[in-house]
Amino acid sequence: VAQPGSPEAAATTPTTGGITGIIIDARGLKARPAMAPRILDQNGNAIYGPGTYSREYAVTNGVAGYSKSIEAAQKDPRVMGNPLVVKGVATAGKNRTDITISNADVSKIDTANRSYNVLKDCRVLILLD
Repeated sequence: VAQPGSPEAAATTPTTGGITGIIIDARGLKARPAMAPRILDQNGNAIYGPGTYSREYAVTNGVAGYSKSIEAAQKDPRVMGNPLVVKGVATAGKNRTDITISNADVSKIDTANRSYNVLKDCRVLILLD
């Protein structure tokens, strides 16, 4: 267990600074990577997907990153600093590439996006098994 103030504790303790990205934990959902994954609310509406990010940024950096561990995800330059971590609740689409998140988490992401442009700047990382 990390001691308060240690580097390990700092990596997992949210800070009061701005949100630097979104990590969506889709482990256990059999989700699959895609070139342009969508993030959906529980009503099936896309909160992230084509049209929600800048085309230039998507072409340069890709729409989303993928990782297999939360530790690696938190060190990924795409979201590093103070990422918001939310849990995927289901997959959607015939190839299981779209991730559904709870409507409560949608509002957290919406707030972070309005303040810090995390979706517009493609600062999204998805955890897969």
